[in-house]
Amino acid sequence: MSGSGPRTRRLRSILKRRELTTPERRPALDARGLGVLARPLAIVYTDTDDFTHRAARDGILHFLMCFDRALRQLRPGITQHGGRVVKVEADSLMLAFPDPPSACRGVDAMEKALRRVNRGRPTNEQLAFSYGIGFGQVLELEEDVFGLEVNLASKLGEYLARPGEVLLTPSAAETLPAPLRRRLVPYGQVGFAGRPMPVQRLRPRP
Repeated sequence: MSGSGPRTRRLRSILKRRELTTPERRPALDARGLGVLARPLAIVYTDTDDFTHRAARDGILHFLMCFDRALRQLRPGITQHGGRVVKVEADSLMLAFPDPPSACRGVDAMEKALRRVNRGRPTNEQLAFSYGIGFGQVLELEEDVFGLEVNLASKLGEYLARPGEVLLTPSAAETLPAPLRRRLVPYGQVGFAGRPMPVQRLRPRP
């Protein structure tokens, strides 16, 4: 894991102690560690449409120019709704928000900012994102987050959502207030760990 902040150092210390602890004593150690480092967060994972083809066609520096320009315009909307950019992974963003309503409103702000950034630009300078949103207890470090809902958000955003589409895990969808719930439509069942998971799609804001 990357980073050298106090939470990351604390996790490394916990993992070293865990390695030296007998299996029957590890659950108690885990509970103490998670009590310090874990909290409920909404995780948004984005993916950039057609990244591989664009990088091959236009060159990686051209793509990174467009991506960096867009990210500068996206950050204010993310921050406005209580979110932060945890990290950038190639053409994807991992974002953390305090709760799913904030995450959905943050995504709305990102989509609005992307439309503004794309307006009037050549096609090969326009970007489109897809989004996955999960919510639950996650291990939060300075430069990373870990947990089941992080993995699910990544799966939805990277592999299932189409450009401009926002998909939510059940845990994220069930916490939304009525105005946002009215924008949900069933996406379908998605297999995860051998079990079906009902996924919801958030319709674009009117």
